[in-house]
Amino acid sequence: MKQLISAIYQEKNHFVCRQTGDELLLIPLKDNVADFNQYLTLNEVGAFIWENMDEGDDETTLVVKICAEFEVNEDEVMNDLRAFLEKLRSYLDIQ
Repeated sequence: MKQLISAIYQEKNHFVCRQTGDELLLIPLKDNVADFNQYLTLNEVGAFIWENMDEGDDETTLVVKICAEFEVNEDEVMNDLRAFLEKLRSYLDIQ
């Protein structure tokens, strides 16, 4: 999973991020132009993960960051984090 987190982190600079209320829009850049046809909307927790993800992070590090920010159960966070990362993998087309 650490490899996936690193791959997602590497893709972060290919997106423009815009805050809209409690949500974060991820808008992909293609040839340095924003492609508004394929944006992704992240809720408050997803936005927190995206904005606080560092290259060296693993699942445990992200769970600790999430639990420090939100009052949540670690086991539940781990399952939700894995699902979120898999959705990002699919959206970002990471193998």
